[in-house]
Amino acid sequence: MYVQKRFSVTDMIIYLMLGLSALIVILPLWRILIISFSSQEVYLTDPYHLIPKSFSLTEYKRALGSIGGIVKALFRSVEITALGTTISMILTSCGAYALSKRELPGRAMIFRLIVFTMFFSGGLVPFYVLVKNLHLIDTIWALVLPTAISTYNLIIMKNYFASIPPSLEEAAKIDGYNDLQILFKIIIPISMPVFAAISLFYGVALWNDYFLATLFINSNDMFPLQVLLRQMIIQDMVTAEVGVMTSGSNMEQFKMACIVVGMIPVLMIYPLIQKYFTKGIMMGAVKE
Repeated sequence: MYVQKRFSVTDMIIYLMLGLSALIVILPLWRILIISFSSQEVYLTDPYHLIPKSFSLTEYKRALGSIGGIVKALFRSVEITALGTTISMILTSCGAYALSKRELPGRAMIFRLIVFTMFFSGGLVPFYVLVKNLHLIDTIWALVLPTAISTYNLIIMKNYFASIPPSLEEAAKIDGYNDLQILFKIIIPISMPVFAAISLFYGVALWNDYFLATLFINSNDMFPLQVLLRQMIIQDMVTAEVGVMTSGSNMEQFKMACIVVGMIPVLMIYPLIQKYFTKGIMMGAVKE
């Protein structure tokens, strides 16, 4: 017999808080879309920008006006994200697998030194000097190697690997597998939830990063999409201040269009790995 569940006051409060949290996340994104697609007349007369009252692609045409630069920067960002995520996942997986072994000599000291980097760094000037002395300036390697391993991601993956039963590795060693074969043929295939979650972390960070590019990249041809959009916005702000803004255009709408252009690739990829995301983080956060 089916018994209908009655909502308690606590359930109502929980659902209300979850609804408000979802609204806080969705509302800014919705407002960005409304502003970017609105005509200039509607933008100037509508103080809230919550209900679409017009549809215009004027600002997107401006954002994509320099199609060669946008496309080149887009492919550069894809290249940086793909290469950086691959390198980061290989290094993080190897490091996490080694640290998950209790028999590793000096394991506790190595782990403490790695955690130390979460709280203290060498500073920006030594960081720049190091990259320069390694001859990485104005190369894609300056954007992917210095931040290849995140301590936070390393700890999550290390805890996940530590939770895998040792009997799997023992059986593999009996079959003649070495440590690298065990990692890439057994451990990683059964660790896809945490692997997908950490890949998303690295990918989003690399896609959205513009600081390293502004610090280490001098050639305009090497700029990723985020840096190019930032330059376009700054240039548009300057032209607006001197009073030569393009007719029929609005600075705020242009910013919103640039934001949409920059976040579309991430929104396309995230649903593909979303099902692994929560599971991977929760399992990787458990420490024995």
